[in-house]
Amino acid sequence: MRIGMFSDVYVPQRNGVATAVKLYKDKLEEMGHEVFVFVPKYSKDFKRSEKNVFEFPSIKYPLEKEQRIAFFSPHVFFKIKRLSLDVIHTHSPFSMGILAYWSSKFFDIPYVGTYHTMYEYYRHYLPPIIRPPLSLTKKMIRDWCKRLDKVIAPTYEIKKVLTNYGVPDEHIVVIPTGIDFEKFEKKIEWNLREEYGIEDKKVLLYVGRLGKEKNIDFLIRMFKKVSKEIDSVLVIVGYGPEEESLEALVCDLGLRDKVIFTGGLPREKVIDVYKVSDVFVFASYTETQGLVILEAMAASLPVVALGKMGVRDLLKSSEGGIMLEDLNEDEFARAVLEVLTSKEKRDRLAEKGKRFVKENFSIDVTVRKMVELYKDLIG
Repeated sequence: MRIGMFSDVYVPQRNGVATAVKLYKDKLEEMGHEVFVFVPKYSKDFKRSEKNVFEFPSIKYPLEKEQRIAFFSPHVFFKIKRLSLDVIHTHSPFSMGILAYWSSKFFDIPYVGTYHTMYEYYRHYLPPIIRPPLSLTKKMIRDWCKRLDKVIAPTYEIKKVLTNYGVPDEHIVVIPTGIDFEKFEKKIEWNLREEYGIEDKKVLLYVGRLGKEKNIDFLIRMFKKVSKEIDSVLVIVGYGPEEESLEALVCDLGLRDKVIFTGGLPREKVIDVYKVSDVFVFASYTETQGLVILEAMAASLPVVALGKMGVRDLLKSSEGGIMLEDLNEDEFARAVLEVLTSKEKRDRLAEKGKRFVKENFSIDVTVRKMVELYKDLIG
């Protein structure tokens, strides 16, 4: 097959959607398919050498510097027509998603999309004057989904959300976003404990975007309670608009020597960080799936997380972690301490989590399901 992937984010950006699109491309090509990726140009200084990646002029979104808005001219449709695509898969409803939609209409190409992001929880990144009300945002999501031939929901919880918004049940296919499980089996090449001189401390780990909706401020306040009970550090991997305010909170709470901000790290180093940590902590309420939860479990790292949206599906099914119903600092801290102080508990969670990911969420398993969907639509 000749597959067109359209996305507003792509490597070297470090987020779940960018990683997923790259993994899809690599695995589909390994299976013998041809994949063409359409993305905004990352920056004028970044030279991309990867085959079959088409970049478009873009500008940074003012309130979120890592996000880009791409522009395209009509002549791009001639290029897309020459590619003779069998199927179009969009990962965004916005700039590249608009190009995907019109390409599918002009050339009568089957058109699927993955609902990666709970956009209704990200409205605060829009200035108030153009911020749509929640009801309109839900309608826009529903209308985008219904324009697709099929919409892919990463979990059954997200399928429920979409049906509640008015998307027909039969229009939704549940296919999880997979991970490159074999990379989590490799030996450690970079040891964060040695790098930061924390060999003898317990390590709590957060990986992800530093955004308001991720509730990292809650994790920092919760960690203060944990650190009073056990010699530990909180490692925060990632970057985002809340970085400065989170660093200020750390100082205000007197945790400057106990909280480490690594910034963004290459994927290979992130995988190594999972492997040398003791517990993964996560309090986001906006995840369609929670790719970092799967990565933690793939690295045999127990998870303590807020059980909302897609994360609820993962923890309920895997038994690879402790799931909290609400954001309560005392309850969350008790759960973390339970993992840190009981080797038996930790080992049991680690074993169940790793097995669950290997059997259900390896990129091989999920891409095969995606290929079957493509074939059904083409056939």
